[in-house]
Amino acid sequence: MSSNKRKISIITPTYNSSKFIRRTIDGVLAQTYKNWEFLLIDDHSKDNTAQIINGYIKNDPRIKLLSTPQNSGGPGLPKNIGIRNATGEYVAFLDHDDEWLPEKLEKQLKVFEKSKDKKLGLVTCYINIKNATDGKTISKYHSMHKNNSLDNLLQYNFLNTSSCVLTKLKILKGVGFFDTDFKVSDDWDMWLRILKMGYKLDYVPKYLINYNRHETNLSDNRETEMQDFKLLLSKNNVEPNRLKDSIILSYYYYNNKNYTLAKKYFIKTIFSKKVNLVIRLKSVAYIIFTFYPNLRDKVKRVYNKVNNWLTK
Repeated sequence: MSSNKRKISIITPTYNSSKFIRRTIDGVLAQTYKNWEFLLIDDHSKDNTAQIINGYIKNDPRIKLLSTPQNSGGPGLPKNIGIRNATGEYVAFLDHDDEWLPEKLEKQLKVFEKSKDKKLGLVTCYINIKNATDGKTISKYHSMHKNNSLDNLLQYNFLNTSSCVLTKLKILKGVGFFDTDFKVSDDWDMWLRILKMGYKLDYVPKYLINYNRHETNLSDNRETEMQDFKLLLSKNNVEPNRLKDSIILSYYYYNNKNYTLAKKYFIKTIFSKKVNLVIRLKSVAYIIFTFYPNLRDKVKRVYNKVNNWLTK
């Protein structure tokens, strides 16, 4: 196996990652598929993240440490540095606090290699959502979107985390790298641009990611998320007063617990002639949950229990 040409380039932005980075790197080392290079891009950490990574580099030449010129305030620039230095045909992203299960790369690569569709651009998988402190499973997330699901992706980022994605280097370079104006939604914007180019997506129906929730999750900053969402709306020509776009806004605000705005756009969706009956009925259901938060929480708890039981 050549030491300077790898099939898959793994890209991980890091910032003050000392609590998590060992687990993340160990998950990569445990992969059943071995022909990879691992590019970790440190965004000027203030802790000993770089020292920990260098300890692994001494034992495995496939692991490399790069850095940003200065702290960038978001994962977009580190990812772009990784893309520019990648040599693999495929690229897999891995957040600094997430963990891959051993067959993640092997199973996703098989989907690409067995596919006869030249426009297959993204392969994802199911996700375990864990408590980073005690390792307990909070919930299980699975998306079964296939083909070009651009309309669904506009409603919400059903890929959930960039850690679950395998794509191709030529595709990333072709769509123009990550937009560094985004602070937490750079991946959502990237997947939208890839699907807009006509590429399709597929998935492995297995739980191959441990997404770890903790107090410093960047994606839990609601104010930053809202700023990114406004930018996303602008880039995709979504207009708040246009009825056909109301479903996009209603799901977004609901998922981000802004129930007042969610209700407003669900009501607009019900009266829109641009959506089908099923979506209208779903909007009615969401409005009921909005009016009755206690009922909403109860239904969610029941759903999560049933979903976890079915997916064990």
